[in-house]
Amino acid sequence: MKVKRAISVKEQYELDQLLWDVLWRPLNLRRDIRNSFELDKPQINLVALEHDVVVGGLIANWLSGNEVEIRHIAVRPEYQRRSVGRLLIRGLINLIQGGAPLRIQTYARNTSIDFFVKLGFKPEGHYLRHKDFIKHGIESQQMCLEVSSKNS
Repeated sequence: MKVKRAISVKEQYELDQLLWDVLWRPLNLRRDIRNSFELDKPQINLVALEHDVVVGGLIANWLSGNEVEIRHIAVRPEYQRRSVGRLLIRGLINLIQGGAPLRIQTYARNTSIDFFVKLGFKPEGHYLRHKDFIKHGIESQQMCLEVSSKNS
């Protein structure tokens, strides 16, 4: 399995479909809901590929020179608990890590907090309660990971 950034049109389509299938379709949310979560910041798209098929994906945005926010991460159900999510997070860290310390934040669904804690993220701040998710019992906890420089 490999993690890749420079994704093709086909891989971008597969990533979009994966996010829809895993994150929003099960909640009966509208197909274009992802558009309401977009930030006007530089975006990073990563995919995990097995036999040239997207089995996992991550979308993050640069918030500042040393801060990135993971907006969406999803893994096909049949590939969950097989370290695909961990590979995507490590791929993101390797891609963005430079000489300075770095901060990665996310809003983790209450169903995925344990995943982020295992990777070193710490709860910070408050829970986010979005109207489209709270009716499904889903809240999102702000979480952060401080990444030291490569040279330390």
